[in-house]
Amino acid sequence: MDDSDFLGELRQIVLRRAAAMHLVDTMAFVAEVAERLEEDPVFGEFVQVEYSGSGSRNRQLRLHGYTGLEETDGSIGLVIGKWSDTDQPETLTTATVNQLTSNLENFVQESVNAELNERITEANPAYELACQLRDAKAKITRIRLHIFSNQPLTQKFKEEVCGNISGIPLERHIWDLQRLKAMYESSREREAVEIAFSDFSSGGIPCIEAARTDKLRSFLCVLDGTLLADLFERFGSRLLEGNVRSFLGMKGGVNKGIRATIQDAPSLFFAYNNGIAATAASVTVKNIGGRELITDLVDLQIVNGGQTTASILGARKKDRLSLDGVTVQMKLTEVNRDDAHDLIPKIAQYANTQNKVAIADFFANHPFHRKMEEISRRLQVPAMPGVRIQSKWFYERARGQFQNERLYLSKAKKDAFDLEYPGDQVISKTELAKYDSTWNEKPHWVSLGAQKNFTRFAGQFSGSDADSTESEQWNTISPRYGEAYYQRIAAVAILWKKTERIVSSGRGDWYEGDYRPQIVAYALSLLFHAARTEGCEIDLGKIWTKQGIDNNLEACIRDQAIAAQKGILNPPAGTTNVGEWCKKQDCWSAIQQLTRQLSEQLDQWLISKEEFNAVKTEGVKQGKQDDGIALQKTVLNLVSSGYWLSLLHWKKADSLLTAMDRALLIKASTIQGFMKIHSEKEWRKLIEIRDRCEDEGYRQEQA
Repeated sequence: MDDSDFLGELRQIVLRRAAAMHLVDTMAFVAEVAERLEEDPVFGEFVQVEYSGSGSRNRQLRLHGYTGLEETDGSIGLVIGKWSDTDQPETLTTATVNQLTSNLENFVQESVNAELNERITEANPAYELACQLRDAKAKITRIRLHIFSNQPLTQKFKEEVCGNISGIPLERHIWDLQRLKAMYESSREREAVEIAFSDFSSGGIPCIEAARTDKLRSFLCVLDGTLLADLFERFGSRLLEGNVRSFLGMKGGVNKGIRATIQDAPSLFFAYNNGIAATAASVTVKNIGGRELITDLVDLQIVNGGQTTASILGARKKDRLSLDGVTVQMKLTEVNRDDAHDLIPKIAQYANTQNKVAIADFFANHPFHRKMEEISRRLQVPAMPGVRIQSKWFYERARGQFQNERLYLSKAKKDAFDLEYPGDQVISKTELAKYDSTWNEKPHWVSLGAQKNFTRFAGQFSGSDADSTESEQWNTISPRYGEAYYQRIAAVAILWKKTERIVSSGRGDWYEGDYRPQIVAYALSLLFHAARTEGCEIDLGKIWTKQGIDNNLEACIRDQAIAAQKGILNPPAGTTNVGEWCKKQDCWSAIQQLTRQLSEQLDQWLISKEEFNAVKTEGVKQGKQDDGIALQKTVLNLVSSGYWLSLLHWKKADSLLTAMDRALLIKASTIQGFMKIHSEKEWRKLIEIRDRCEDEGYRQEQA
């Protein structure tokens, strides 16, 4: 795909988003790119802002969004977009880049040194950013300026160091057409960091190769404390595996024990500290002076030890401590790119067993997501009068999956894809978590942001019983998450999108123009709460069947949204930060008091609690039946492929299988034998045998 074709595709994506979310094209473009980048450690969780103003000496200030203070490395990001509504690529000039950079720098300068927050209305999210820049100045270690453009950057452009503002270093990231095209085509969620240790005045990291398979190599290493601090200072949270970064944070600041050891006994740091675990896509090892040294790394990701890493840098920067004599042990695993998506989450999960990290934190490949994906590819919306083709709600298990699946189709196939999966019928995994939390009346969770809400949502997939395995936990709760659950989520998605339009259309009337996501979450939570207060539930099944709502329900949602905005924009005395107020349980408790009795005109959209529970119970029953069918199909496919017969002849099978295991495998090794297995318990036992043997290295030999 050349630049013109990709520009055309991107234009259609942005126009669809603009129409669906009631945004101008520039803001829709910024939202689209930010969503793609949100899991990239150089970016972070995005807050959309539309702000323009002027500062001292009439300097122009413009901003389209920001990423808040990242506690792990002290970074903060500002975003501005440049959208050109054209079919052919036009050059992004150096002058334009410098102007956009100046807009962001001026915002930072005015915030840090000129009390900009006092000149911004508190109802605008830009107020929060201005406050952060002023109040957290001592914590900020770098400010990232992100420029988004659908134009290719001029080849004459020469990147220059941006300098600093009040001693805080600035770094600039330009996401132009070519860089966006590479990101979309490769499906990457982040850009790999390439490290040459010679750039850090280091000959390399002493290492011993400890293990090797066809998929990975593992090394035991000794890492100099100064080098580790230099790496983290240069690359920041880009070195922290995303889920570990969001889980750990650095709320406690520099670990006191680490600081004390660095200060009083640096030579004992290696003995006292557990060290770090990391992965890399490529490891270059050279024998220099009779020693094995790692000289280059590609895509280094610290999966355990993020707090150690950040604390070492903090001890040097904040406490002015010398790192001479400090060394850190590191277990480094090289994972090839084809297996990275499967292996890195497992390495991160097992390396973090001392922390209560939910399995859902490492969960793009969790069976919940795979199940939602499978349901979404077969579950058609109910037939509509006059509509010949029944569409589906596409579940996006991995970021960008929807666009990537349609990107290289021919025009005819792309048209067919768009009819089957319309662009406004896509649900990402973080959106699913948002809809689930809203339905469960947790709008304050939603207001925390996509990633933090997702982490809380994910907690339900981690068993409370320490003795149960992850597989056992999922088998227990899986029937709850069948077709009925997915239909409920899609119905909430319909309500969410409708509420966004209701709120946006109130601009100039009752809507003051900011905090739309929070207003939507609180308005719908109020709606569900009002129904439950009357002993009913909103009939999500009817919304799914009709794929929409009527004017009566729209009017009710509008009333709830007006009440939600009132509660959000009027925090208690002493609270000025509206965004932070929305994140508190107290905010939801206060807004619940604004609940109004539902109109009789809404009776057709309500069902009794008893009827709802009966429908839910039937859904779980159907989910259990569907799980059994899916399990039987999985086992049968393994029978047909000769998997079980091959496993019987594996050289390590005798030491891993009991007599009962072997008898079951003999049955499953032929179609005739499999037909005699009627128990779901035995099917699950076969899957358990498969997982146990594959954990020990078994792989079926392909004919």
